[in-house]
Amino acid sequence: MATNRFYPQSSYINAITNAQEAVVTFVASHDFTIGQIISFRVTPDFGMFQLNLKRGTVLTTTSDTVTVDIDTADWDAFDYSALNDPRTTPPVAVPCCSTIVPGSKPPEITILDAFDNRRI
Repeated sequence: MATNRFYPQSSYINAITNAQEAVVTFVASHDFTIGQIISFRVTPDFGMFQLNLKRGTVLTTTSDTVTVDIDTADWDAFDYSALNDPRTTPPVAVPCCSTIVPGSKPPEITILDAFDNRRI
């Protein structure tokens, strides 16, 4: 099996807030950038199954979090404890594509993610 050397790589999730703009916390630092679109894989074992296969635009970042434009306020709570079950698939965020950086004037396209043309 080939090693994934493309950037950014997927990031494992350990927390997601129930909020109008969800804050996703990862188990380690991530490479996602503001304006990038990411997609989620969350099985029902972890609650918040409503997020599975959804895409969201990254609005803000810290070293281990992203805030996305997905309203999770009324969804099931995320429960990381299912990771203790070896039969579960860990929840993950994966890069999808670039888009216009939110709030940029004039509009700018983020190229910092470079997920389709840069190797690490």
